[in-house]
Amino acid sequence: MTVNKVWRLLSAVMPFAVIGGLLYAGIFIKPASVGASVAPPVLAPRDAFYGVAMPADGVIWAVGRGGKIVRSDDDGRKWLLQPAATDANLQSITAWDAERAVVVGNDGTVLQSADGGRSWQAAVGLPAEAAGRKLIRVRRSADGRVYAVGEFGLVLSATGFGAAWDSIGKREDVGWNDLAARENTLILAGEFGRIRRSGDGGRNWQDVASPVKSSLLGVAFSADGRLAVAVGLDGVVLLSTDDGQSWRAVSSGTREHLFAVTAHNAGWAAVGDKGLLLRAPADAQTWEVRRLSENSYAWHADIEAHADRLYLAGATLSAVGQDNKLEQFK
Repeated sequence: MTVNKVWRLLSAVMPFAVIGGLLYAGIFIKPASVGASVAPPVLAPRDAFYGVAMPADGVIWAVGRGGKIVRSDDDGRKWLLQPAATDANLQSITAWDAERAVVVGNDGTVLQSADGGRSWQAAVGLPAEAAGRKLIRVRRSADGRVYAVGEFGLVLSATGFGAAWDSIGKREDVGWNDLAARENTLILAGEFGRIRRSGDGGRNWQDVASPVKSSLLGVAFSADGRLAVAVGLDGVVLLSTDDGQSWRAVSSGTREHLFAVTAHNAGWAAVGDKGLLLRAPADAQTWEVRRLSENSYAWHADIEAHADRLYLAGATLSAVGQDNKLEQFK
């Protein structure tokens, strides 16, 4: 056979050999996985967090949109996503220690954990009026009592770290946005400037005159219990020096909405819209307005004080030290 004939034969056979090889590879050869899949970040850019708790050194819990619960055990360097078994927006969290916590949210959601958040269980025995209602804030006392407030006058109380729940409010067309508790004294802050007080743990309530008509979104006692501060829309700050029995407005220095307030290091701190952080001395008479970051206008819905730092939940999860330096968690 001449060289030309061999070449013509190979040219004729080659296409069939290539097609056959491709068919064999497609049927019998399975591609091997190269490298590990990339897990999505625990803290994503589109997250929104509405509540934060710092119950022990290094331990941070935060809750937010779509049933998301995250936790860090090293002061925010690493985060773990915890299973919540709900897609309801979670509005608030409170924790007594690194193991026991309660979370509340939309659709009457109340979740409890006694194992550091490795598992969350829906609270049992909730009053019927809580079904389907939005719970906005949850607060605790040192003796294991917990309180939750929400829309349509909802006020819940539980003993035993959330073991047994009762209704201590009344059904009405007003939403309560926050509650401050000090021993048996409770203060409710809500829509239309409404304030209500109880001196016996919620068995009896008295409406308290308010100097404003705009909604109040946060309320807190001072560390020594002598003062109480409430904050709200349009930069409102109210001060009580008589255990919440009377209130007066003080200048905050801003018209931006304020969403939460806390006592901190013998003073006060508040957060709200457009990246603002407000600080005040112990008497809460004068407030200093700062922007958390020159380029950040992020809102923050909750603030928790621990040691020398403030922990913020909102469009971002962040911490602020005494030097006002912002650390945004990632």
